[in-house]
Amino acid sequence: MTARIRFGVWVGAFGLACAGVFGCGSEDPASGDGQTSGSPKKTVGAPTSTKGSTSTSAATTPTATNSPKPTTTTMTPPALGGAAGSAAMPSPSAGPGMPMMKPGATPGTGPTTAMPTGMPGPLAMDECNLHTKFPGDEYCILPPPPDKGFQMHIGPNNYDNPEAKYILNAGEERTDTFLTTSTNDKEVFFYYRQYRMRPGAHHNIISSGNAGDIGLGQRIGTVNSLAEDYPKGGIIAPENTGVGIKLQPQTSINVSLHSINTSQKTELREIWVNFWYRDPQEVTDPVKEIFAAAPMAGIPPGADVVVSGSCAVSGTGRMLWAYGHRHANNVRFSVWRSRGGKKDLVYQGYNWEETLVLDYSSTVMNAVPDTGPNVEGGWSGILDMKSGDTFDWECHVINKTQGTLNFTNNTFTGEMCILDAETVGATCL
Repeated sequence: MTARIRFGVWVGAFGLACAGVFGCGSEDPASGDGQTSGSPKKTVGAPTSTKGSTSTSAATTPTATNSPKPTTTTMTPPALGGAAGSAAMPSPSAGPGMPMMKPGATPGTGPTTAMPTGMPGPLAMDECNLHTKFPGDEYCILPPPPDKGFQMHIGPNNYDNPEAKYILNAGEERTDTFLTTSTNDKEVFFYYRQYRMRPGAHHNIISSGNAGDIGLGQRIGTVNSLAEDYPKGGIIAPENTGVGIKLQPQTSINVSLHSINTSQKTELREIWVNFWYRDPQEVTDPVKEIFAAAPMAGIPPGADVVVSGSCAVSGTGRMLWAYGHRHANNVRFSVWRSRGGKKDLVYQGYNWEETLVLDYSSTVMNAVPDTGPNVEGGWSGILDMKSGDTFDWECHVINKTQGTLNFTNNTFTGEMCILDAETVGATCL
């Protein structure tokens, strides 16, 4: 097993895919990314395990709330449906060996579990009627009803005179830790999460249990898109009807927020995350996490390297979603599941700024990678895991800066190679 760092830092794609209960991927891909530089490429292995973080920390006490808000119109998300005559995704009883999807085909209906009535539709936006002087008012969403969930809000108390820790000046990059407490007064389970962040936010990592800024508590959420829901579209796949994450009453919550302002105007640091409860009697599959980094030595200016990592699967289960976290000098992030000498490409992403997140379920089909120049994608269908498997990943990094790249939160002058995922029944260590 290669080294694993508990650090952290979530655009599933629809398109060409093969699909099924056990899913399908690309076997033994070349993983060529068409990227070149003046230096020869070399491979950096993963040495002895280390743990830690390089982020700066500023402890504060924002609020988590589920206080009543003005009534808004909500809807139950529809099931993913295909047009008449389109190629449909097989139901969970169909088994492996499904055909390739036709270009432009959409997922079939099949059995799904929609969010309970009263929950918002997919990617709800602009629910708060905010009118501040800062960009991103439209990302504000209302909290769930108190008996349905709670909202974690990190932001200023006064928009006209925000505290300094929420201000991001032009060209500024910061990583800070914010502390808050969940508002549930009894043990709860959740699964569906809504993430919203104002422009300038690169990622946030949400951990429970006094984790500090190094992600050593239970990670209960992470996102690096300004607007994201999970599961996708508010649809719980049939195999995931028992999935849930436990949260104890009034749990301390730690938020590591990484922000970078590439504009010429002052931006406001603010995030909203809604956690929607699940019926505890329905939860049979507790969620586990994979939060593993391929360590890297200093990468000198102009160097063209491949950094690699690996973890060994323990238990029998499946991966719910995954993404590869990296920074601006990364040109490709690839992940394979290795089993019995066979390697399946399950994730391949090229865009560090709008990072690909893949949902592995019977209701989602992902694009087939490299069907065109730098086409992102990966495995479609359920991605099963069992003891003896390994997940191997690599980052192709070309240092385009004048300095050495180290493992830091700095977007343009530091680099990372982190596999981030949630699983049930199994984990990878």
